[in-house]
Amino acid sequence: MFSVEVGGATLSRHSPSYGVGEAFFRARDHRVTAVDKRYAFHSIGAVVDGEFDYATRGGRVTATRGAIVLGSGAEDFTFWKYGSRQVHRSVIAVDPRLVTEVAADCGVENVRFPTEVLPASRATLPLYGLIRRIAASRTDQTEAVIRVLAAAFGASAEHGQEASRSERGRVLQVMRDLEHRFAEPVTLDEMAANADLSRYHFIRVFQALAGETPKQRLIGVRLRAAADRLIGTRTPITQLAFEVGFNDLSHFNNAFRQAFGMSPRAWRRT
Repeated sequence: MFSVEVGGATLSRHSPSYGVGEAFFRARDHRVTAVDKRYAFHSIGAVVDGEFDYATRGGRVTATRGAIVLGSGAEDFTFWKYGSRQVHRSVIAVDPRLVTEVAADCGVENVRFPTEVLPASRATLPLYGLIRRIAASRTDQTEAVIRVLAAAFGASAEHGQEASRSERGRVLQVMRDLEHRFAEPVTLDEMAANADLSRYHFIRVFQALAGETPKQRLIGVRLRAAADRLIGTRTPITQLAFEVGFNDLSHFNNAFRQAFGMSPRAWRRT
């Protein structure tokens, strides 16, 4: 079970690699409230509302709305809340094995996050939005969690050495396999293992070659197959969505509309 703090609330789990949720704290009165805690896992939180001071071994900093708060597993911290206004964070707690894997691929020897808070700014808006989407999603978002971890460790999308010819060849073979296996529940772990790469390195090489992430490519292949079948068969739309690999009809309808500019039903009528 995942939680942010030792003894804290259990987070939702859609993957063996992380847990997510919404965390709330409200002081009982307007006085300064100091709370001592210890992180159970490496945790990343986006401050949705409220303001507080936060201190770990790196010193005391203020986190305001829009800030990204970073905590390393088994690390003690203190949380100061001012006033009675509620603090709301979207939080992710990450399995140590994934943390170690991404840190190594980012060239980080110490898996402790290099900073405690990334202040709210235009530069951190994409990371804030990504954390919010991960916390709100009911599906496996390991690929996105890896991107958040890489950002927390200070890595850019271009970090690392250029992929070798062999690595590119193995990733290209995974891309080819997706054209035939799109209806199966293909996971990031499986794709990376088939390419004999770590998950972070696999995503980086895949994106460099394809211009999109593995998840984006898989959804695109499924949508293309659905578009073809809508024209070539009379299979009911719900059944067709499941046949091409979608397990949520509303997700299929929304993704199809974004890709093709119309609903699956309208596409079939054209």
